[in-house]
Amino acid sequence: MAGKFTLNILGSASAKPKLNRISSAQLLQAAERLFLIDCAEGTQQAFILQNQRVKAWAAEERVQGLKRLSRTQLDAIFISHIHGDHLFGLFPLLSTMSLTGRTKPLKIFGPNNLGPVLTFYKSFWGEKDPFETEFVPLKMKEPEKILEYAGLEVLAFPLKHAIDTYGFLFRETEPCLFKKEHYKPRSYAYCSDTAPFPELSRWVSGVDILYHEGTYMPEDRLKAEHRFHSTVEDAANCALQAGAGQLLLGHYSSSIKEEDIHGPYVEAAKAIFSNSRAVDDGDIFDVPMVLV
Repeated sequence: MAGKFTLNILGSASAKPKLNRISSAQLLQAAERLFLIDCAEGTQQAFILQNQRVKAWAAEERVQGLKRLSRTQLDAIFISHIHGDHLFGLFPLLSTMSLTGRTKPLKIFGPNNLGPVLTFYKSFWGEKDPFETEFVPLKMKEPEKILEYAGLEVLAFPLKHAIDTYGFLFRETEPCLFKKEHYKPRSYAYCSDTAPFPELSRWVSGVDILYHEGTYMPEDRLKAEHRFHSTVEDAANCALQAGAGQLLLGHYSSSIKEEDIHGPYVEAAKAIFSNSRAVDDGDIFDVPMVLV
């Protein structure tokens, strides 16, 4: 039977967290494994809140088949870049894993400059961790496979930001059996901080769900260009050119009013790519299963 391929949005803000939004953090459940994608300040609290939501929704029969999200039993962590709004929750998360007695090795993927940051943590607080941390530096110029499990592979690819930054593509590698029928392999792509560039849509071509930062409103294009970010229209154009199934938007600038996120902001994306969604912390998305 096919397993869940489910995305939990833990954080959707940009550099400045808000009362109801932390900065970037996501959890993907795939191939019976848990993957954390970016780890902003407040990620552990977001795990706890999400478990409370899932428990309540299960009681209301709004969701089915979702397991408890364990922040200490992650199979791998993927850090897109070392700006604080994508990283500052990592040290306390690693510390909690140590306190709970984790022994399973942990892979952490990220740009080469994440290495000294992890060394710093280890030298002061992580020397007695009961689990091994393996840092895998990312240095590729185009998509490369960085991790593989039975029926699932993870690719990393460079993005266009002010510092070394990487996106990630998670995809099933073979048609899977579901009640004696086969379904199309599912996929999810995470594109965090990036200015638009032509290769990106080709690298994520045909993905079922594309998360693409849309930090700015269309009228703030010059600010986006200066800061190597995307507008909501840039994200929608990437989804359209990639032939994505659905576009998820996040990493909202603090200059965007909360009431505008699900109004003018997302409408600007829908005018280009109709199946666009502005995410909120706590949202859950199942990558669709399509029988073939």
